[in-house]
Amino acid sequence: MHIITIQESFLDVIQDVEAGKVTQENIWVARRDTSNEEHQEYYDVTVLMKEGKLAFISDTAAASYLKFQQNGHRQFTVDIADELGSHVYHLRFSDSKLNLGLRGSKISTSAILPDGTRLLIGTDAGHIMQYDTTTARLVSEIKNAHLADILQIVVLPSSQVMMSVGLDLQTKLWPVTSGAVSLPVRVFLAQKGQITDIAIIDRGRNFLTASVDGSVDLWECSTAQVVSEFRRIGGLKDPVTCIALAEGLPVKPELTVGGDLLHGCSKSLVFVGYKLGTIQQYSVAGHFQTGTRFQRPVAVTLLHVEGGYLVSGYADGLLRVYEMKLNQETKKGQSEDLTHSYYDLQLNPNFPIEHASVSSKKQGLSIVVSNGPELLLQVDFDGADFCYTQLVGLSELFRIVLIEKNGSNLYVATENDIAQY
Repeated sequence: MHIITIQESFLDVIQDVEAGKVTQENIWVARRDTSNEEHQEYYDVTVLMKEGKLAFISDTAAASYLKFQQNGHRQFTVDIADELGSHVYHLRFSDSKLNLGLRGSKISTSAILPDGTRLLIGTDAGHIMQYDTTTARLVSEIKNAHLADILQIVVLPSSQVMMSVGLDLQTKLWPVTSGAVSLPVRVFLAQKGQITDIAIIDRGRNFLTASVDGSVDLWECSTAQVVSEFRRIGGLKDPVTCIALAEGLPVKPELTVGGDLLHGCSKSLVFVGYKLGTIQQYSVAGHFQTGTRFQRPVAVTLLHVEGGYLVSGYADGLLRVYEMKLNQETKKGQSEDLTHSYYDLQLNPNFPIEHASVSSKKQGLSIVVSNGPELLLQVDFDGADFCYTQLVGLSELFRIVLIEKNGSNLYVATENDIAQY
């Protein structure tokens, strides 16, 4: 796989040339192969106006040369010809960036309110900051919300409260307000290892947290009580890396476990990804391990359920999409379910699939996924095949900490930037 990187100021150069501030200016484009990450090929491209149109000129006499073409708003095609033939790469630049002016700390996670008006930022110093997405103005700040890095922030469906997960093994419930906040509404602490994921069930009266200690805990929010603990049969201490909720047929009331502490869980299923490569499904209300299980010999790093598909990512850069059979009776079992078709896209094998936003489209899925430093892709899956565009324009050596879709807007957070596509 080839990775394209491009000068961060590329769009500024285009604007200067189009505005006549300069007659021409050079930019660089680099290409590297994932089979040899240390080697990069650099190409110089001259940007100028030619016969009233923007033109991109490179040295076509070289053994390996590049052609650059603009296809639409902030969208470009790069065609690199070498001894192996012609290679075409599709690029898309971000529409805007939010300059938050952070000092002395880095973004560790983020979230967007459902109405898109507020951006919530968690930092590696343990602070939570709320910004106006239009003005980038700091609205409020919770200092020392956690003792260390904030790993995840999720907003509950009411938009009135949020949950934060910290490296200090605590999950906390906070009000979403522009006023001063010093103490959490509630603190949840039970698991003995780092919390790796959180999932909100229904309106948020129940939620799940996953941990490297091998457990997935089902919580009741108002009492801060653990209702149930899930561990994989045959791997009780296998670290949990990620979870994703799905919906099945309701569990019969007499078979539920948790009584009055369950709220809206009857149809809830949870897929749990493990470090040893297992994806196991559980019934939340029934508190049992179902017969749906998938196995690879590589750590699972990402799970999403969307539109009848289970999207999974792995530590070796593989993106796999399973077709799921919905609304079937959920049964107890321990055998691997091999009836689901799946489709694979191998990305950069040197790094794990890290973050993704998955949404349904008319046919298939749209997946925005990060896979190591400087690789952010928009992957279109039509139900059988994949094609992708590389999203560029972020700072050099960027590392994604969160990808989130909000309506028609896509927000991408790196340690230093918030970009909108």
